[in-house]
Amino acid sequence: MLLAFYTVNNSQGYDRHSFDDIYDKPDEIRKRLAKLNDDELRVYDMENHYDVRDLEEDYNDELLDGGWWCVVVR
Repeated sequence: MLLAFYTVNNSQGYDRHSFDDIYDKPDEIRKRLAKLNDDELRVYDMENHYDVRDLEEDYNDELLDGGWWCVVVR
């Protein structure tokens, strides 16, 4: 499972509900997320110990505060 964080003001105009209708289509979510610029997206693989640690650090360092949405990719 992936946790993908994307900026609120992003180049594709995605908002908090942009993935609601495709929550069960991980390939489509990945395709849409791939359109974002590198600085607009952070993806964490929750099955990868190092990614989980990166998420913990990014969250605690408040890098994901103020202006990020999250979508779960199953």
